[in-house]
Amino acid sequence: MLAVDARALTKSYGSERGIVDVDLTLAAGEVLGLVGANGAGKTTFIRTLLDLIRPTSGSISVFGHSSRRDSVAVRAMCTYLPGEFVLPPRLTGYQAIQRFTFARRNVARDSVDTLADRLDLDLSRKVGDLSKGNRQKLGLVLAFAPKAPLVVLDEGTSGLDPLLQRTFADLVAEAVHAGSAVLMSSHVMTEVEQIADRVALLKDGRVAVVDDVSRLLAGSRRRGHVRAADGPDTPAIAAALGRITSVSEVQTDDGVIAFACRGSVDPILKALAAFDVESLELAHADLEDAFFSDGRGPVGGDR
Repeated sequence: MLAVDARALTKSYGSERGIVDVDLTLAAGEVLGLVGANGAGKTTFIRTLLDLIRPTSGSISVFGHSSRRDSVAVRAMCTYLPGEFVLPPRLTGYQAIQRFTFARRNVARDSVDTLADRLDLDLSRKVGDLSKGNRQKLGLVLAFAPKAPLVVLDEGTSGLDPLLQRTFADLVAEAVHAGSAVLMSSHVMTEVEQIADRVALLKDGRVAVVDDVSRLLAGSRRRGHVRAADGPDTPAIAAALGRITSVSEVQTDDGVIAFACRGSVDPILKALAAFDVESLELAHADLEDAFFSDGRGPVGGDR
């Protein structure tokens, strides 16, 4: 049974567009990344899943339960960290956790304390005295301590420093290993690339691309730079690269030849073997190039 199954899901805000005909699935033990610019529809999709807002048309279910007809059952199977995470400022971290986990009898104090230690979070401090990053850590404790079948994270690493982003990735991996499904939205491509199994790009409220991360990366462009050991060879190297069918965007600037390429680098290495090359740099393929090459263009939306 699918953890999440959305069929032709549409949400309109009067004359404004929210999401349109979204088809998405998420399996147990899988991480699905929702990416797109602010306003592309990521949060609208998540709020519809949790029945915080009602769809205009279409359907979405969680483990076979309709998010609309069985919203109480759906929320019992989920934990949710919203993008704008707000708690009463007068409460301490412990008090906030007690309030929000009152209905979840399976949240063990040991689990809460272990997560707080891993995130370097002092639960005795009042929420109002915490920085944005520490409030986000508190939200992560609330998201992962119950060990829910579905964990929903809307910009889950917002405000975290790079070291704690690594801990966040570990928490997601551990939840998946235990059988949970994780739905995470982010506008940070590298974060999704490192954590997600599949990724869906939302553009103007629609799913523009959905695929395995590994397959997207395999088909994406890589950026390269070559510097000739002898300056006079530079035009000849640029011409040789330009004759390779998998190479594009060859440009020369101050003796450095920049280019983009797809697939195997073997034709490039063979072409360069005829010259005296001082340096060759090839960047790792990334999701941003996978999405925004081929004329897909930047993403955006209204809500």
